Amino acid sequence: MKRATLLAVAAAAGLTLLPATSAAQNSKFAGISGGATLSDMRGGVTNTNSRWGGTAGLFVGYRSWRMIGVLEGNWVQKGGKDAVGDGSTRIDYIEFPFLIGGGSETGSTLVRFYTGIGIGFPISCSSTSTDPQQNCNLKKSPQWTWPFGLMLGRRVGDVPTFVAVDARYSIALGDTFDGAFMQNYTWSFKLMVGRRL
Repeated sequence: MKRATLLAVAAAAGLTLLPATSAAQNSKFAGISGGATLSDMRGGVTNTNSRWGGTAGLFVGYRSWRMIGVLEGNWVQKGGKDAVGDGSTRIDYIEFPFLIGGGSETGSTLVRFYTGIGIGFPISCSSTSTDPQQNCNLKKSPQWTWPFGLMLGRRVGDVPTFVAVDARYSIALGDTFDGAFMQNYTWSFKLMVGRRL
């Protein structure tokens, strides 16, 4: 009786305490995503203002009951604008976040919350900032991040396809430039389209 009550409470909360018991509860999926970023750099002599950028990528994942694991490959723009003046710094990364989380499905509506770890490699950097700490020659690679976020989606059409919006915040786990105590903090707002494999 206690076990049945515990399972009922967990199901109502959108969680799972046991692994999937049938193949119907497991699925693989893949898709594409794209959207905008809003980032700044903090921790230096002066914090920067936020700057807008872009993001796009691919993802693959595996769902088991209500738990989910996703691996992404994304192009992401980060950086910041000078708090004084019109200078700015832009760094483009190729990032590989690994995300784990849970959520619920009600009819065709999907809700997912997640966290994980990401590693990014800078592929370009440009700066018009007058801050000597924002020196592209000193950008560090790789960059580790701690992302967490929420996805809201809906299944559409006769095929197992979904469309979702995703909001994510990523905290840098290291300095952006050598010798400068300055890290990137980035919001990502994406549209995601995927389907079951």
